[in-house]
Amino acid sequence: MVSMTIHAVIMTATGEVINIIEWDGVASYAPPDGCELRETAENTAIGGTWDGSKFILPAKVGPSRLDVLMSEGPATEVYNEETTVMDDRPADDIAADKAELLGLLQTKLADTGDLTWEEMNKMLALERET
Repeated sequence: MVSMTIHAVIMTATGEVINIIEWDGVASYAPPDGCELRETAENTAIGGTWDGSKFILPAKVGPSRLDVLMSEGPATEVYNEETTVMDDRPADDIAADKAELLGLLQTKLADTGDLTWEEMNKMLALERET
């Protein structure tokens, strides 16, 4: 039985890892033009790089503003450090967050032509409020 190993497909010119594949090293396979294969360890990911001697993981990117507003929604309360209680946020601040979220969703739809079901429902609800 032939053992499969993990290989990174690397853009030769830049060192960028563009794919991770399993390959037995025996079957006929040629990487795309301008790419090379390198057997890899667990610390490899698409978007990472090969510096000629080791793999470097891609930088972690935090959530986008759209992701934050979609997951938390416009906050209606804010923590008051002086009184140590939750205070209502001003209506203008909540309205600004909703307007920002609607704009981000409309921009994503215009740019990609695609929204998730949740994003589409949120956008429609925000449009009905205005």
